[in-house]
Formats: sequence, structure tokens, C-alpha cells
Amino acid sequence: MRTYFTASPSAAGYRASRTFAEGCSQAGDWEPTPSEPGQPARADPPRIKKESEDDLADPGTSTRVPTEDPLMWISRLATKLNSKWLKLTYPFDGFGRGVSIHHTCEVRRSYAHKIRIEDSVLLDREVWLNVPVVASGSGPAIIIGRGANVGRRSTISARNQVCIQENVLFAPGVFVTDHNHQYSDPRLPISEQGVSSGGRIVIEQNCWLGYGSMILAGRGELIIGRNSVVGAYSVVTQSCPPYSVLVGNPAQVVKHYDVSCDKWIRG
Repeated sequence: MRTYFTASPSAAGYRASRTFAEGCSQAGDWEPTPSEPGQPARADPPRIKKESEDDLADPGTSTRVPTEDPLMWISRLATKLNSKWLKLTYPFDGFGRGVSIHHTCEVRRSYAHKIRIEDSVLLDREVWLNVPVVASGSGPAIIIGRGANVGRRSTISARNQVCIQENVLFAPGVFVTDHNHQYSDPRLPISEQGVSSGGRIVIEQNCWLGYGSMILAGRGELIIGRNSVVGAYSVVTQSCPPYSVLVGNPAQVVKHYDVSCDKWIRG
């Protein structure tokens, strides 16, 4: 003979179910599901909140990521207008498409004809392009190739020629010059002695110049080979082959890429 057990709600079970339902309801997680009259409320599981994309933007916090300050659009608009103004009113040797020049950059109209800026170039805030000696009948003194990005507060000063090729990246505070101040006469202030004859600088494509680095050409031609990296605060005074990593003052090659074995080698 088989015996079957049937479950019927007891007073203790009813009180426990009601206490659980009231606790969750007070926490604001869920509401108990209504049931038939005289029957205890069904204890449905709490509903899981569906998170939005804003909630998931920063996994480390439960707060939403704040939006950018709307006042930043004022600076962006000023930069857009400045780029348009320079293109339309300055006699550049060349001015490409998609160029962005921050409204705090310094470029003089008097030597704009000695500057060539190609497509998709970015000059960040407070960049200074300088041509101290404007020679007649020669080519551009400053050439900035397609896709180059010049970091904020960087300076490019050229008496002869500084050529920056495609997709070169400047960190903030980079200084590039192909000349120096004259100081040969100790009886005169240096500010009154002019600049040296200098040399010429070529920074080949895909190079990266680190924070505060300097590229100085006192004479001759200084070439930084393609895909080279100049470490932060390094001072480069001599040419280097392609695929080099330079650090120090004066900068030395500490690593280079060996094409034959397809890897970077120290020394």
C-alpha cells in the first residue's frame, strides 16, 4: 500500500513567506505577486535591474561617466575658425585638407609663404612655427607631412629647412631647430648677434618624438630614419638609421630593429 504526502500551507510557513515578502518590498526590490483570496502571496524572486550602456561605461564604479564640459565646444569652434582663417588669408606654400591648427598656435603671416602643411595635420595648443630668417627665392623652410601630429607647446624653428614626413608623432614640449644663436663675440649681447648658418633636418615617416625631446642641427644634415623613437628629454644631434630607439644627452641608439631576424635588438 502506497502512502502519498500532500503539502498544505501551515501557519509558520505563511508567516515566514509574508515576512520575506514584506522585507523585500521595503527594500524596494520587488512587489509580491497577488494570489487568490485567503492564500499567502507568492514569493517570486527579485527582479534583476537591467543595466544601461551608461551604467556599464566604467566597470570600476557604479556611477555614470560624466559628459564633457559644454564650454569645450567654444575652444573647438575657435580652433575650427582659426584653421579656416589661416587657410583663406595666409599665403602658405601649401595648406592641405583636414588641417587643424589650435587657436593658441603662433604662425606669422610674414613668413607663412615659407611653410607647407599637408593633409590631415594637427597642431595642438601653443605650438610655435618659426622662421627667423626669411630668404628669398628658396623653397619652404618648414614642411609638415600628411597625418603628422605636433603635440602641445612644441616648437619648430627653421632657418634652412625642417622636413617632417608623414605620420610623425610629437609628444608635448618637443623642440626642433636647424640653427642656433650666435655667441662668437663676447662684447655683444647674444640677442644682437643673430643666428648661425645652421644645417637641415629630416624626420622620416612614422617617427615618434618623446616628451621634451630636442632635435638640434648645428651644421650639415641631420636625418632621423623612419619608424624611429626618441626617448623623453633626449637631445639628438646626429643622424640615426631607420628603426632606431634613441635616449640620453647626447642621444645614443640603444635598440634597433633587425629586418633580417624580424625583432628588436639592444645596442
